Amino acid sequence: MTQDEKALLENVLDSLDRLFDHESTVIDVYALLFATSKALVGSNFHPHIEPLVGRLRAIVRTQRHEESRRDAALVATDDLRKVLAASLPKPTLKG
Repeated sequence: MTQDEKALLENVLDSLDRLFDHESTVIDVYALLFATSKALVGSNFHPHIEPLVGRLRAIVRTQRHEESRRDAALVATDDLRKVLAASLPKPTLKG
């Protein structure tokens, strides 16, 4: 994994955490995944991210309440979160 891949994937994982914590919206995560999927074409992680772009776009475009869209996005991205958490190095605390 290159440093650029690592940085992009850490940003995606952070965005999913922020969505879970109500600190960002589904459209924020969609926009980041869209850009990241373009940046990671050819990467081993692209097949995990690219299919979610369409799913999140569909969720964003629904007329449902934001909380309902958030819940649907969390379900849709749960497998990606697991893949990223298992693949990325664990953060270290600098004392």
